[in-house]
Amino acid sequence: MITIGRLTKKLRLTEKNIEKVPNQSGIYILHRGTKSKYVGSASAGRLQQRLKQQLNQKRDITSFQYRPASSEKEARKLEQKYRDRLNPKQKRI
Repeated sequence: MITIGRLTKKLRLTEKNIEKVPNQSGIYILHRGTKSKYVGSASAGRLQQRLKQQLNQKRDITSFQYRPASSEKEARKLEQKYRDRLNPKQKRI
């Protein structure tokens, strides 16, 4: 059973902050102001890469949070749990 753990504090969506993210599996939540707009997961070694892709597409996203996971399988389970918990209106931005 996967339990929801702690996410990082909200970080501004900048290249500098993304460089601090570990390059492993995990989930990320994108925020527009105070609202959660997107919950996504990244497979092995791609968490930093996925956030860089989001930075390039920006779409008025102001900040992000992330949580590393021990495997791609765990990341996908966490993604679903956080999506259910936060209930963003849709998965796509």
